[in-house]
Amino acid sequence: MPRDHKPIQADDIYRLRQPLGCRLSPDGTRVAVVVTQAEKETLKYLSHIWMVPTNGNGGPVQFTQGKGGDGNPRFSPDGRNLAFISARSGKSEIWIMPTGGGEARQLTKLGGMISDYAFSPNGRKIAIVYTPQDAEAKAREENKKKGAPGQEAPLVRPIERIFYKLDGAGFIPKGRAHLWLVDVESGRARQITTDDRYDEYQPVFSRNGRWIYFNSNRSEDPDIDIDREQIWKVPARGGAIEKVRTFEGPSTNFSISPDGEWIAFLGREDPDAPWGTRHTKLWLVPSRGGRPVELTERLDRSCDNSTLNDTFGSGSTPPPIWSPDSRWIYFVITNEGNSELWRVSIDGRRPQPVINQPGALIDIAIDFRSRSVYATFADTKSPGELVRFAPGSRGTRAPETLSIWNDWLGSRRVIEPEEIWFVGKGRRRIQGWVLPSPRRARGGKTPAILYIHGGPATQYGRVFFHEFQFLAGCGYTVFYCNPRGGTGYSEKHMAAISDAWGTVDYDDLMAFTDEVLRRHPKIDRRRVGVAGGSYGGYMTNWIIGHSRRFAAAVTQRSVVNLMSFAGTSDFGWVWPKVFGGKAVWRDPVHYLRMSPISYVDAVRTPTLIEHQENDHRCPIEQAEQLYAALKVRKVPTEFHRYPEEFHGMSRGGRPDRRIERCKRIAGWFDRWLVSGRNGKRRAV
Repeated sequence: MPRDHKPIQADDIYRLRQPLGCRLSPDGTRVAVVVTQAEKETLKYLSHIWMVPTNGNGGPVQFTQGKGGDGNPRFSPDGRNLAFISARSGKSEIWIMPTGGGEARQLTKLGGMISDYAFSPNGRKIAIVYTPQDAEAKAREENKKKGAPGQEAPLVRPIERIFYKLDGAGFIPKGRAHLWLVDVESGRARQITTDDRYDEYQPVFSRNGRWIYFNSNRSEDPDIDIDREQIWKVPARGGAIEKVRTFEGPSTNFSISPDGEWIAFLGREDPDAPWGTRHTKLWLVPSRGGRPVELTERLDRSCDNSTLNDTFGSGSTPPPIWSPDSRWIYFVITNEGNSELWRVSIDGRRPQPVINQPGALIDIAIDFRSRSVYATFADTKSPGELVRFAPGSRGTRAPETLSIWNDWLGSRRVIEPEEIWFVGKGRRRIQGWVLPSPRRARGGKTPAILYIHGGPATQYGRVFFHEFQFLAGCGYTVFYCNPRGGTGYSEKHMAAISDAWGTVDYDDLMAFTDEVLRRHPKIDRRRVGVAGGSYGGYMTNWIIGHSRRFAAAVTQRSVVNLMSFAGTSDFGWVWPKVFGGKAVWRDPVHYLRMSPISYVDAVRTPTLIEHQENDHRCPIEQAEQLYAALKVRKVPTEFHRYPEEFHGMSRGGRPDRRIERCKRIAGWFDRWLVSGRNGKRRAV
């Protein structure tokens, strides 16, 4: 990369095009890809569907237009039409458009929210997941149109369910998500499932079209026992539902074999296992139900996609994909910094990698006729393009790139991170990366920032990070790793911090810092900062309460008090599964012992506290507690609150706020790691 190219800028967020879901046409000639981009004029994200030819004749063509937000494309079985979900009418509805071009037709006009759907085998019907709009909200909407005052919010929100809010969605509707059947020709819709004690998700037609399979948690109290989602089926014409017998734990992300004999699904046997201690595995069960067989017992990895970045968040975990002869099952795993495609035969022989290129599969589509895998794929140099993996793509063989949505990055100086493996405490191998700054260091020494991922059941990986590239361009060496507690490694690695946050994960982060400083003597040991979000914010808070080796900190959307967190988070009532199983009121001392707020007397580190006001995952009261404590103790601190934003603002919030956030983080570290306002520096 030419040295005269600019490094990544904060406002490059407007230039990033993020490919997400991809679907292959039935004849294999084109791939429909959802591409999202921030728009400066409206400060919103526009999602459109692009068509990419697979034969190399021509490049990507934008298929849908407008500002409604289009996603979830599905080809009709004959390939003549493409269905998608769009809010262009003001509500989330199904639209259909001829694949040869033409006008899009609104199929449904239900007025609530459609979240998923599936074509019947003959293409004449579509099964949808529909949640109605609350009657009170609908009335308020109509009154607001008439100019009636006081319609911005309800008079009162009576709460009856324990699950009543969700981060990124706000207060959830009272109505349940049910299955409806829609006629593709007329648009007529009728409800198939009606029990308002439960929700239904992920409709899948049987191969003969007579049944609709779906996921639903029909335990005594689905809000409390959230890990008991099972596979069910209902006649497509309507009628009594039947359970597909598997086990008590979650059985989700399923698919039916082409011969109709088997169901492959992802799940875990024990619904009461502590969170973050068991891998999600691939299972096989007869389509009529029976004793499930684990197909990935020999693979000590989780069969899901949990590689993080700040442009796509984390990729989707697709249902298992069957080979046409019903003998092989393809699935995604998270593995040592990658999201990879593997396969296993139905007889359970040893799983084998299909695609293990350095990077992350965001979504995949397989053409078995040409033995090609199409994927929206991200690596360290790009947030994503549509690529084709040909046979033999394992190892170092590079895929063929079919799109150029992010070719503008060629005019930027994108920095390649250095990968590090080292042996930490307890002889554990830990993987991490160092992103060196391209700027000339003052006096030959550069400041640096240790960044900690959220989750904790996620992983950093071999993917592009806008924020890290921006901070490196500002003069900071950014280093990050996957300490124990995350995904991508053994189940023992992931379960190591169950009921023990701030123990071996802290040891791994400190050992990683030591290793980076040993390998990179040009880092100024007196000018190292620490930052992280969510669980990474928790660890940032924990570190500054247990060490003074860092000269500045930025804690983002963090957890500081596990007692109040368990009572205010959108899933607060299930967090005791992580912390020993006891309710907060039964063992408050234990929760306080693991809470960073308990060690605030030891904090001396200048700390920027960043939080989003509509964060339901880690509510802003967590930040308020820390800010008040640091202010009382006269520790240098600032509190930056972002109005209207949710927990995932750093990767999906309003673009101008994301840009402002990056600049403020850099500004804080500039103040304390560069300008010298922190007084006497401490050696790391």
